[in-house]
Amino acid sequence: MKNNRKNKIAKEKLIGYAKDEKKSLLSGLVLSLVRTAMEIIGPLIIGFILNNYIRLDLEREGFLAIGLLLMIYLLVYLLSGLFSNLALVSFERAANQIAFSVQKDVYGHVTELPISYFDSLPAGSIVSRITNDTNKLKMMFRLILADMTTSTIMIVSLFGMILLTNFLAGLMLLVLLPIIYIIFNDLRNKTRKYTTLNRVYISDVNSSINENIQNMEIIKAFNKENHIKDEFDTINEKIFQTNLEMTKVRSYGGYRAIDIVGYLATVIVLLYFGVGRITGIYAVTIGSMYITIDYVTKIFNNISTVVTRFGELEQSYASATHIFDLLNLEKIEKLEGELKDVRGDVKFEDIYFAYDEEDVLRGIDFQVKSGETIAFVGSTGSGKSTIINLLLNFYSPRLGNVYIDGKNIKDINRNSLREQMAVVLQDAFIFETDIRDNIRLDNIEYTDEDIKRALIDVGGQALVRRGIDQRIFEKGNNLSQGEKQLISFARAYIRNPKILILDEATSNIDTDTEKLIQKGVEKLKQDRTTFIIAHRLSTIKDVDKIIVLHKGRIIERGNHESLILKDGFYKNMYDEQMRNQ
Repeated sequence: MKNNRKNKIAKEKLIGYAKDEKKSLLSGLVLSLVRTAMEIIGPLIIGFILNNYIRLDLEREGFLAIGLLLMIYLLVYLLSGLFSNLALVSFERAANQIAFSVQKDVYGHVTELPISYFDSLPAGSIVSRITNDTNKLKMMFRLILADMTTSTIMIVSLFGMILLTNFLAGLMLLVLLPIIYIIFNDLRNKTRKYTTLNRVYISDVNSSINENIQNMEIIKAFNKENHIKDEFDTINEKIFQTNLEMTKVRSYGGYRAIDIVGYLATVIVLLYFGVGRITGIYAVTIGSMYITIDYVTKIFNNISTVVTRFGELEQSYASATHIFDLLNLEKIEKLEGELKDVRGDVKFEDIYFAYDEEDVLRGIDFQVKSGETIAFVGSTGSGKSTIINLLLNFYSPRLGNVYIDGKNIKDINRNSLREQMAVVLQDAFIFETDIRDNIRLDNIEYTDEDIKRALIDVGGQALVRRGIDQRIFEKGNNLSQGEKQLISFARAYIRNPKILILDEATSNIDTDTEKLIQKGVEKLKQDRTTFIIAHRLSTIKDVDKIIVLHKGRIIERGNHESLILKDGFYKNMYDEQMRNQ
């Protein structure tokens, strides 16, 4: 029932995209019909020559007539080739435009999905849908649908001509219809089975490759190259086996079985004409026999095309279903409220939140006034980063509300909300471009001088001396961790946010670099509300408020001095860090 619904949705979507390109598709269809007419006329010319001109006492006028008819025959097949090519171009144009539209819609849709979706699906699987599946969808419209459409038109038209010219022979050929149906149905079922398996395995191998390449340093450091190669080989072997099975099925269905039925059809035609010739029960001619055999040969060539292409159609249709599964995922709700003239007052009111079933935040309640700095500390899994995710509205609380300047953020447009914020993460993400574009992030309003000033203000003088045109490799591999973090700080600083979020922003940096960056942090914090997730407690001595979290609850709050005097959880954490240092 569920699969039927998914197939119905996929069909509706495909029809919708096809309607947008109906001009090119209709043009291809009309050209295919004209080409079919040429294929019908050709054998009729030869049949006419055989019936009316091929005899022992052929005179000069007869030779001239045959020559003229053969010239017409040549012209007919030249036109057939021309219209066939034009039809293919029309289908190709429609296919490329449809693939372009689908790929654009899928990518646009992915950017509007909730963050929770990306928590559960590997990046490689998403990439596979956007690239591999849309390319297979293009193949469906470009070659498969074009071939199947033109072949179906040819089959119906040619068989109709057989019924018109030799009705009894046409009825005799209908005996083969059940055999063709059995072959076709068997091929469809087996192709669907192996196509589904193949799509799953390809998605798995894409996810595996994506994960392994991103973590190659860890793999090499732990000497796990052979292990991941074995894993890859296992999945790859499954892909090979399913492709081999599909090849066997297509070979049997599209060539061997259909060829045998085609031979039987030729035998039936020869029997029909042989009986008519010997008994004289019905009139037969050599020309008529030629026309019928030619038509039968073309019919079964086109049946073979339909049957073999049907397997590829199943594969493309499975990809289409995969794509539309993604397009049917519910997008983030559009919110209408706007944040203007933001001061930066933030309030969390009795927040409860769960990623799955168990709450990871329980009764979180605090306020931060404009310009204040608040830090969150606690052990791993205590809920520090989750608070930041809720502030950015990546997730919504199960219970409770988050307010900025008295406005509930569940009513505020997310773009408007995040324009007022800047984030510096523990692991700085660097794009594969130059330093300039990594800081301005496609905002052309920032001049080179603005970018250099931002870098200098956060402590990145050395990067300015090297030049903001410096090309950065993938994941910033030609930069130190400190340099990457400086770029992240400059990226945040240049936007002059009202609310700044530092998510363990200096925890991956050595002590010397941290001292350099700390000046930049202080510069960043000026005149804005700042949220800090702290790993090194020595860096938050001067903040206005510290929230101590444990298992999703606030167990202590205050500034550094007051929490030290409490002699509780915070003081134990601080003393332990001081001893380790």
